[in-house]
Amino acid sequence: MTRLSAKTLTSRNLYVLIVYAPRSRKRVAMRRVSRRPFALLSAGDELRVGRRTVRVREVTSAGRVTKVFTSAIRKRDLSNVVNMPIGEQSIIAEFLRFHVLVRVFGGDPDAWLEHLRERGDCGADVRFARWIRSRLRRDPSLLGEIRRMVDATPFWRATGA
Repeated sequence: MTRLSAKTLTSRNLYVLIVYAPRSRKRVAMRRVSRRPFALLSAGDELRVGRRTVRVREVTSAGRVTKVFTSAIRKRDLSNVVNMPIGEQSIIAEFLRFHVLVRVFGGDPDAWLEHLRERGDCGADVRFARWIRSRLRRDPSLLGEIRRMVDATPFWRATGA
């Protein structure tokens, strides 16, 4: 009669998860062993491996062994980052935007952003409105200076007549 070792009895019902380093099919970044099945992973999921966040590219399962192939995520690709639209670098366009902010929206950049969202506009006006909103939060007296500049220029009155 052959004796069974404790190791043979306990290792028979284990699940293994192998996470490979980004863009590698050989270098193992993480290996986990569990008595219970691991949560299902699919392509596009994000995982923390050490101090890095990686994106799942491919998942293969063979019995109780699951292999996860990953790709690196650059910091700007993280899901909580909103890309700013490209703004125009024209001084005249910015001058007109100051007039629109004061004359049309009464100096309220949030109302302007809401109007742009309703229209589906995501261009340079959105970038300017977000920028001016952040500046006004830091320095509320800036709105008074903008109003004085707009009132000093007869541009708006000439077109309204």
